[in-house]
Amino acid sequence: MNDSRHGPTAVTRRTVLKAMGAAPLMAASGPVRALNKTDAIVIGAGLSGLNAALLLEGAGLSVKVLEGRNRIGGRVQSLRNIPGSPEVGGTAFAPGYARLVDAANKYGVGLVDITPTIPYFMNQQIYLQDQFISNQDWATSALNPFPDQFKKIPPNAYFNVLMGAINPLKNSDEWVSPANASLDISLHDWLVKMGQSEAAIELAYNTNPTHGMSAHDISALLVMFAATFGTKQRELTANNAIKGYTAANGNQSIPEAMANALKNEVQLQSTVTGIRTNSSGAEVHLADGTVHRADRVICSVPCTVLRRIKIDPLLSGKQALGVRTLDSQKINQLHVVPKSPFWEKDGMSPTMFTDSLAGMVIAEHKGADPRDVTSLSIWLRGERAAWCDQVNQQVAIDAVIADLERIRPAAKGQLEVLGYKSWYRDQFSSGDWAIWAPGQVSGFFHELAKPHGRLHFCGEHTAVANRGMEGAMESGERVAMEILLA
Repeated sequence: MNDSRHGPTAVTRRTVLKAMGAAPLMAASGPVRALNKTDAIVIGAGLSGLNAALLLEGAGLSVKVLEGRNRIGGRVQSLRNIPGSPEVGGTAFAPGYARLVDAANKYGVGLVDITPTIPYFMNQQIYLQDQFISNQDWATSALNPFPDQFKKIPPNAYFNVLMGAINPLKNSDEWVSPANASLDISLHDWLVKMGQSEAAIELAYNTNPTHGMSAHDISALLVMFAATFGTKQRELTANNAIKGYTAANGNQSIPEAMANALKNEVQLQSTVTGIRTNSSGAEVHLADGTVHRADRVICSVPCTVLRRIKIDPLLSGKQALGVRTLDSQKINQLHVVPKSPFWEKDGMSPTMFTDSLAGMVIAEHKGADPRDVTSLSIWLRGERAAWCDQVNQQVAIDAVIADLERIRPAAKGQLEVLGYKSWYRDQFSSGDWAIWAPGQVSGFFHELAKPHGRLHFCGEHTAVANRGMEGAMESGERVAMEILLA
C-alpha cells in the first residue's frame, strides 16, 4: 500500500486491527519486568484512553490505566440518582457512531432507541426579551431577525439549517486540510461575509453558544467540522428507522463495560503530576509519590489539564503552544425533577429556548412511555456558565431556579434539584469539548498529537473526522496503531 499521507508501508490499518482481534502477538518474554512496569500506561479512563488500552491488550501488550477521578468515563457521565440516568456529558449518539456502537455491542451494553423522543426535543418554547412567542407567531414576530426564507425556523434550529445551506466543507476531515486554512477565522467574521446580520448571529448563535463564549472567539472551521459531521451522521441514518441511541442505565455504562473488559483494573484516584521519558522508557509520577514505569505512555487528558502536568523533556514549538492555549468549553448543567407537570397548567412545552439565565431547558423523556417527562436538564452555556463558575455553587443553583420560576410561575416550588455539573470546575477536565480559536486549527492541529519521544497523545481534541464520543474512540484507535507501528 502506498498512502500519500504516510509514505509507502506494507502495514495497513486493516491488518493491524485484525491482529488486535487475534491471539496475542506480542506476549511478554525474556526477563521478568519490575512489578510496576508495563508495556504501556494510559492516563485517563475515558473513551479514548480505554479504547487505546483495549486495542493494545488485544495485540498482546500489558497495559495499566490510571484515572484521577473516582469513577470511570471521563467526560461521559450519567446521573444514576435521577430517573432515566440523564447525561451531563455525552448526551446521545447516532447509529453512525460505528466505533461506539460496536463497543456497546461487544461489551454487552444495551442500547435504547431515542427516536420516539426527538419530536419532543424539537418542540421548544421560545422566550425572548421577557416574553413568550408561540411557534405560530414566530415568523411574524418583531424579534425575528432571520432572512425572509428562514423566518419560520425557530431560534434553536436556525443555525443548523443555515450551516447545512452554506457550509463549504463536504467531508468532515476537511477542516484540518491546509487548503482550508483561509477559513480559520472567527465564526462571526465568516458569517458576516456570508451575509448574516449581527442580530441573526446574536440570536441564533451567541444566545446559547455551542462553542466558546460567542461567535467571535471560535474558528469557523470548528463549526464547519461539527456541521459536516452532523450532516454525515444524518445521511447514514436516512434510511434507518433508528435515529439515535443512549445506553441502558446511561451512556457511562459503555466506558464502564470497556474498563471491566481490561485485564488489569483501572487505578482510580491516581492524579498524575509528571511524565518523564527517555530513550529506554517512561515514568509517570502521581500526586501521592507513586511512580509507574512503562515502555510508552498514552495521555488522553485535554490540554486544559495536560498543561498542569510536568513533562520532561519539555514540549516545544507548535505542540507546546497548542497545549498551553487550546481551551475547553465552559458548560454547566442543572438537573431537576418536577414534582408535578407544571407545563400542563400553563399550557406550554417544558422544553425552552431563552435569552435569560435559565438558558436552554430540555425535558428528558427517558421513561417507558416517550411522552412522560422524567426530569429537566437546564443547559447553561457561554457567559451564563462563566458567571455560575465565579460564584458559590448554591448561589448559582438558586439563581437559575429563581429565574425559571419567574419565567414559568406554574413551576414555583415544583423543581427538585438532584444534580449540578460544572465541567470547568472538574479538575480532571477543566471544561468539556475542545474549542478551537481563530488561527489555532491551521496553527497547530497537526502538531498537537504528534508523539513526544515515548509519550503519545489522544482524546477528542486530536480526532480528525469524528466528533464527541466517536471522536474520542477514533483517537484511541489512532494512538494504539501509532504505538504498534512504532
